[in-house]
Parts: sequence; C-alpha cells; structure tokens
Amino acid sequence: MATIAVQKPGLKFFAWLIILLIAVLIITDGFISVPAGSVGVIYDRGRGVIAEELPEGLHLKIPLWQVATILDVRTQDYTMSAIRGEGLRYNDDSISAPTADGQRVSVDATVWFHIDPIKAANLYQKVGNMYLEKIIIPSIRSQIRLVISKYTAIDIYSAKREEAASIMTQELVSILSEKDIIVERVLLRDIQFTPEYATAIEQKQIAQQRIQKAEYERQEAEKLKEKKIIEASAEAEAIRLRGETLRANPSVIQYEFVQKMAPQINWGILPDGAIPLLDLSKLSK
Repeated sequence: MATIAVQKPGLKFFAWLIILLIAVLIITDGFISVPAGSVGVIYDRGRGVIAEELPEGLHLKIPLWQVATILDVRTQDYTMSAIRGEGLRYNDDSISAPTADGQRVSVDATVWFHIDPIKAANLYQKVGNMYLEKIIIPSIRSQIRLVISKYTAIDIYSAKREEAASIMTQELVSILSEKDIIVERVLLRDIQFTPEYATAIEQKQIAQQRIQKAEYERQEAEKLKEKKIIEASAEAEAIRLRGETLRANPSVIQYEFVQKMAPQINWGILPDGAIPLLDLSKLSK
C-alpha cells in the first residue's frame, strides 16, 4: 500500500504570508489623510501624544501602534440662545447674569474661535476632543457674566453693548490663548430683562418723551416771545425815527395830509400871505 507524503509549508510561505499581512495593515491602517482646514495628532502607544502636528495631506503611521485624530482648526462658533434649537444645545442656553444695578438679564451671545494649529497636539493631550465642553463653554459663560456685572442694565442694553462685547473679546483672547484656543470675536445678540424691569423702562421712556416734548414747547414759546420783542423793538424804533423826521421837516406832515385826501377833491398851492377865494354857491350844491 502506497503512502502519500504531505509537504509542510516552508519558511518561504510564512514569509510571504507575513509580507501580505503587513501590506494589508499598511493599506488599511498605515495612512492618515488630513483634510483641508485640519491638522492630525498622533498618539503613539510607546511615547504618548507626539508633539508635532500633521499638516494637510497624506501621511504614514505605524499600523495598530499609532492612532491618528483629526482636529478642525477652522473658525467655529458657539451660540448661546434662549430660542430652542438656535444654539448648539437644543434647550434654552442663554446666560443669566446680574448687572451693576442689581437687575438680572438674559444674554444671547455668539463666540467665534478656532484651535491654534501649532498647539493642537498640546490641546489634545490635555482634554482630547472635549475642548468645547471642558474649556471653551465654561470660560465664555464665566467671562460674560463677569463683564455684564460691571454695567447697569440699561447701559448693557443700549449704549454700552458694543463696548462690553469688545471687553469680553479681549478678556477671552487673553484667557483662552493660554489654553491653545484663539478667540476671534464675541457678539452680544440679544439682552432680555425681567418683565417687571422691561415695564419700568417703558414707563421711563414715556416720561422722558413727555419731558422732551415739554422742553421743545418751552423752547418754541421762548423763540416766539423773542420774535415779538424784536418786532416791538423794531416798531418802536421806526416810530421814534418817524417822529424825529416830522419834527425836523414839518412840511412832510402837509405832504402826507395831501396824499391821504380823497382823489375827487381839487386842491392847489397858494403863496404865503394869499387869501383863498371860495365859491360858496358851489360848495352848497
């Protein structure tokens, strides 16, 4: 009876198998593609987070040994709003803050920021992907409350809103730059008072409008009074000058008397000392 010998796989077979496995690993887990506006951060199981960020493009990494994370370094925004669904969180996310005059306001705000591209690895090492929840949101809400507390409610609602937003931006730039976040701008979108305070402001505005109206009417009355005084003064001056003219020239009185006579009356000028002769019969007709 014949015996069939089974040939065992040789070293060459195992070498090719290993090469094939390595090739599969490199293809499936050996490359990292960093999209536009992002950086890559590598976690090495032996060295931890590698300090050097990967720029946009295709890069190699050690399969299974190194893990890559993509961080977006483009401008992002975080909106806090009382309107459901408008902000990052679905429910009311506005900031309730006290003012310098003891009122409480509800603030809707938007903050624009981005991760510092050259410090992304350091940020990831500290908080991972949770930088928004662990760093940005607490810092923003705390700083907005702090700045609001330095203004009265009416100032933060109107004249000082832009000033307050500028100060918030400056403060957040200083605070978050130390945490590898660059703040671009803070916008105070809306300031809402309590219903009681809103009513008080409305009544105050109505009172101010009435005061302004009364002041306007007073000014108009003063202008009218001054006008009448000027007109009366001008008329008095005209009368004075007229009197002086008549005293200096008595013949002017005769001239004006003649000018005011009825047009049907005939008249003439007699020399001095002449006696006028009148036809009485014609006068009686």
